[in-house]
Order: sequence, then structure tokens, then C-alpha cells
Amino acid sequence: MSCNNQCENCNGCQDCNCSCSKIPCGCKDVSTTTPCGYTLCTTGVERCDDAECAECVSYCGTTFQIETPQGTVKVESGERLDQIIQKLAMFSALGVGACTADNVHHGPYNIYAEAIDTDKVTIVWGGVSSFTESFNVYYDTVVAPTGWTQANVNPVNAIDTQYELTGLTSGTEYKIKVSSLFSGNYCDSVEILITTLI
Repeated sequence: MSCNNQCENCNGCQDCNCSCSKIPCGCKDVSTTTPCGYTLCTTGVERCDDAECAECVSYCGTTFQIETPQGTVKVESGERLDQIIQKLAMFSALGVGACTADNVHHGPYNIYAEAIDTDKVTIVWGGVSSFTESFNVYYDTVVAPTGWTQANVNPVNAIDTQYELTGLTSGTEYKIKVSSLFSGNYCDSVEILITTLI
């Protein structure tokens, strides 16, 4: 018997009988971008929804939280994985409480770069505290840093979620952070690293 590799819903991962037995573990991930890419089988019973939703880069499990006297740590179903990772990095470095916990003023939980060019980059952020009044964007070089430079002349409006950082040097690695303001107190995001184009 020859395999025709045209079995429905297996995206080329089927065997000759059109069963999906070649897919590791029990999940039948038929994503259009990376079919059959889920192989982590060592962490207990699989939850196929989690495996499939990893393709859209979000957490699909049940919303959960931890309440402490210093504040609440919360991960919501549908929350972006990169946002969760940045949030956990902030908790790890700064502890739970002022500037990190979900139920108090905190720095943006999700910051990333888009449209990197030779002399500019667009900084985008989300996961913003409802207490935030405005933002400042800071940058510095990674090699031979000279200290943080504020990129914006005027505060960035609290409803804005991006800022075009200009005047950079080509082929240079920068660290960038977004700081949110509430009642005279600033809370920083994580620092992202980018290298401008040559």
C-alpha cells in the first residue's frame, strides 16, 4: 500500500491508513503553520486545547491567581504568553507588590519592538495598569552604556500603546524600557534589547 499523504486533518503527519499515529502524545494538532509540532510528553496528562492554542501564542488554561499581602499575581485565560513571561520576570526581579502586582499600579507587562530600522524603532506595549496616567520611554546602549535617556519630550498619553524612537545609530544594540506614571511614582517595564539595522 502506498501513502497518498492526503488524509484529511492530519497535514502530512498520518500513516498509510490515514490515522494520525505519527503525531506524538495524544494531541492531534492540525495547525496550518506548524502541524504536528507538539512533542512535549513528559508533563503529565495532555490538554489538547493548550497545545493547539500555543500556535496563537496565548495561554488557554483556566484563569488563576495568587493573593499575597503585597498584591495579586494573576494569569488570565487568553493572556499572551510573552506578556506572562515578562510579568513573571518582573515578579522574579522585584518581588510581588508595588510596580509589579496586578491589583496595583505597575509597569507595562508586555513590551516589544516593531519596524526596526537603521536609525529608529517602534516600541509597542500592552498589559497596562488601569492606574497609569502617562508613559515615558527610555533607551541606552548595551555596549558602553552612558545612562538612560528619555526619548519623549512630553509624556506619552496613557491611552497610547506605541512610540517611535528615532535618532538611533545604525548597527547598535540598545536596551529600551517603558515607564508608567501614577501619583508621581514611576514603574518600569522589563528592558527589551534590539539592534538597529546597518
